Amino acid sequence: MKSKKKIIKIIFNISNRTKFLKRYFKLLSMYKEDISFDLLIINQMGTKIINTRLKNLKTLNIIYKDKINGMNDIFRAIYKSQKLIKNYKYCCFVEDDNFIFPKSLINAQFFLDDNNHFIACTGNKFIFSKNSKKKYYYLNKYEGPSTNYLNKFKQRLEIYNGSLCYYSLMRQKFFIKILKSIIKIKDDNMSEVLFNYLTIKYGKIYKLNDIYLAREYPRPQIYNIPSKTKWFINNNLFKDIFFVMKSIDKKCKDELLDISIYKYISNRLKKNHKVNLILVILNLFKKLNFYLFNYFTIRNFIKYLN
Repeated sequence: MKSKKKIIKIIFNISNRTKFLKRYFKLLSMYKEDISFDLLIINQMGTKIINTRLKNLKTLNIIYKDKINGMNDIFRAIYKSQKLIKNYKYCCFVEDDNFIFPKSLINAQFFLDDNNHFIACTGNKFIFSKNSKKKYYYLNKYEGPSTNYLNKFKQRLEIYNGSLCYYSLMRQKFFIKILKSIIKIKDDNMSEVLFNYLTIKYGKIYKLNDIYLAREYPRPQIYNIPSKTKWFINNNLFKDIFFVMKSIDKKCKDELLDISIYKYISNRLKKNHKVNLILVILNLFKKLNFYLFNYFTIRNFIKYLN
């Protein structure tokens, strides 16, 4: 049955992480006037279903019986929930310890409604963390996809900054189409990479000037990618890399692979460079400037957390 709302937001209730779902509902109550979506909660078998008292939020609960050990399992679970997701025009996925601001989702929906040639819309992002006294604080600006409006796939690859695309509000049909490819591989790292490159392949992304996402640092193991040593031990890795190559371009042309998957692997294997003092100063300036420009939004969010 079609919902009156256009957006379905997807979040997980994973074993030993239910407290983050509770925290999410607490945060959401602070922005309840801006809720314009329904919420799909994928509950891992054995977790307690958490109900919300937010009257304007419709929640849909699914009990997921298979294992959830990493990002590939996450994407696989979402794909298996597509029957519900297909009732909506747009969808987005958020990890349980992160937060997408509801007002920004409204603006992203308005943009996509008016711009059919874009498949995804995102916004500004920041990272928060917890100190030794267990108090949350603003850590830094977080780099997400920038506006990518060029018509040709190669051109979009050339300006793509390598950031995660799945946080974006996406047209549901493209979201499901991407997941249909991801379930054909097993590697957690390549699952994220494939999602990013297929997003760039299928269409354009627009970045709003709104605060869109708050992401907690460090990233928990369940959502994290392995170290490069553990990554190479994976027996399926090279098979999965080849699948990503074919997904980017069926003929595996170097001109496309050099600026996509080959570039990613090269950067992944590089040693850490020496500290560049100029870059450190520049990044500190960007961090402070972003905080001052978005002071009230970030301050209130951290206040709600604490």
